[in-house]
Amino acid sequence: MINKSQKLQLNLTIQFAVFFILLAVFVYYVFTRGFEENVYEKFKSKSEIIARYIEQNPQIFTSGKLTAKNELTQLLHLNDVIYFVLLDKNGLLVDGINTDEAENNLYLLSEHSKNLSSDGTVYRFNMNVHYGDKSNAGKVFIGYKAGTVTYELKKKALQTILYSLAIMFAGILITYLLSLISFRPIFKLYSALDKTDRAEQKDMLSKFKDNEVGSLAQKIYDMVVQLDKSSNEVETLNEKLKDVFREKIYELDVEISHRKKAEIFLKKTEEMFKILFENAPIGMLIVSNDGKVIKSNKAFCNTAGYDELELVRMNIKNFFEGNSVGGIRTTYQMIMETDSLDLECKLTKRNGRKLIALLKSIKIKDENGEPLNTLLQVLDITQIKKVQGELELALDKAKESDRLKSAFLAQMSHEIRTPLNVILPAIPIIADEIGKKDTELVSILHAVDNAGKRLHRTIDMILSMSAVQSGNYKAKFEKFNLADDLKNLTQEFTTLCKEKGLEIFYSNNSSGADISADRYTIGQVFQNLIGNAVKYTQRGHVSVTIDDDEENKLVVKIEDTGIGMAEKYLKNLFTPFSQEDTGQTRKYEGNGLGLALVREYVTLNKGQISVQSEKNKGSVFSVVFEKKLIRVTAEDKNLLLNEV
Repeated sequence: MINKSQKLQLNLTIQFAVFFILLAVFVYYVFTRGFEENVYEKFKSKSEIIARYIEQNPQIFTSGKLTAKNELTQLLHLNDVIYFVLLDKNGLLVDGINTDEAENNLYLLSEHSKNLSSDGTVYRFNMNVHYGDKSNAGKVFIGYKAGTVTYELKKKALQTILYSLAIMFAGILITYLLSLISFRPIFKLYSALDKTDRAEQKDMLSKFKDNEVGSLAQKIYDMVVQLDKSSNEVETLNEKLKDVFREKIYELDVEISHRKKAEIFLKKTEEMFKILFENAPIGMLIVSNDGKVIKSNKAFCNTAGYDELELVRMNIKNFFEGNSVGGIRTTYQMIMETDSLDLECKLTKRNGRKLIALLKSIKIKDENGEPLNTLLQVLDITQIKKVQGELELALDKAKESDRLKSAFLAQMSHEIRTPLNVILPAIPIIADEIGKKDTELVSILHAVDNAGKRLHRTIDMILSMSAVQSGNYKAKFEKFNLADDLKNLTQEFTTLCKEKGLEIFYSNNSSGADISADRYTIGQVFQNLIGNAVKYTQRGHVSVTIDDDEENKLVVKIEDTGIGMAEKYLKNLFTPFSQEDTGQTRKYEGNGLGLALVREYVTLNKGQISVQSEKNKGSVFSVVFEKKLIRVTAEDKNLLLNEV
């Protein structure tokens, strides 16, 4: 039979064996994981450059196909790419290269970290593609040749297994040998201690060598002798224990006193809960595990139309037997089967009328987690739901009103523009026929021409504002150089400035002025801002400046030395039909829609506009846009070639 020392030796050997097995498994996992991560980082680096190329061509998602396909094919070939698939943010196919190969290799499995194909020839990879405001534009799926990678991974995995097994077997063998050597003196010590004769036991203990085990044997012998002597002192200790018991009894009395105080506190807490329960403004019930009412408060009695005595022992099926709003199970089933519940349901009153209520239930459990009963909270929201329905009806009417407004504006546009299109071209013809002899008639024709053009501009602004606010304007975003457009636009105002005796300046201080925006609305923004600057400036100058702003942004400033605006008016500056100078005697014409439309157009293009102005000193309008992201450079391509 195996004695205790042998069991101890065996247990120690087994424990160290388990340790070395775990160590071998850990070594295998760490090293193989490291190999796989190196392969992953290699392919991730290549995929980031390919994804970056796609991000610089966002028109791919709008056109629905790859552009510059030869350039992309060459880039994929240099990176040993077998297939390339591009999906949009909705998971729909945009375009791809070797899509049949991608389907054969189950490219979608790369989303579930199954990178290598079943035969180990393809390494599958996927990456999100972003552009513009960094929102997710889609995802690319790329397959790389993985023959060499698979071979290297298997080779390194096999080497790691061999090293791990060597560590494990060497550790187990060393542990076993050390245990044999270390436990031999312990075996002798156990044999000596098993002897019942004190003389024989002392003789065996004295034969141990003068080492750690010998010292331990001597200590054990001395301890046995000391135990024999200590038996005589037990009675003395018993007397001392009596004193200790007295002290413990006193401590127990103190503990009992504390428990009584805790019970008093618990009783007060229960009384407070009772007060809160009975006087709560919402209906509350305590229900047993079989669905019967144990207690209810006044608010629930008023809601359900029952007296408190009538509710006791009544089953809550009488109130909640119908289905919950939008649910399949009945409300009663959900209350009984769920630990915590928060839903909208129907409650049947005593008179049969059904109410819509918010219900919250919580299971009250004992210290073992077994349910004791259920606390229900019920709030009647029938009137709230009625008001909500009325609000939805009002919203529908508002939408219909908006539709009628749009139809009215479209009709007014036709009815006003049609006669204007006849009147305005006819005025220059009539003026040529009259000549310059009848100055009074020429002056009248000139006033009619100005009034017609003013009316035409007003209609255009009203319709443009309506289209933007209703979401009917379809913006066409494209990449273009804002500096070129602003330079041409500034030159258009040169003649008008000379006629008024003004100077107009243009300056481009930016490192690059490429933006992605709707070109028409951007033109309207700066046509309006520069036009206002010239219109409200009688002397001095107007300047248009482009500068770099922080975080890859561009700022355009329109500065003038005109009449300026009062500080209290600036908060209403971009409000439709708002003008600082009002009334019939105002000096400058206008309908107050220009700057309101400017702000709508700037917001449409994801920009920001701000203004600084001082009365009789001038104004500065600042418009900020994000720059268009830079394309993949030749340096990036060379870096990719070097990595390959």
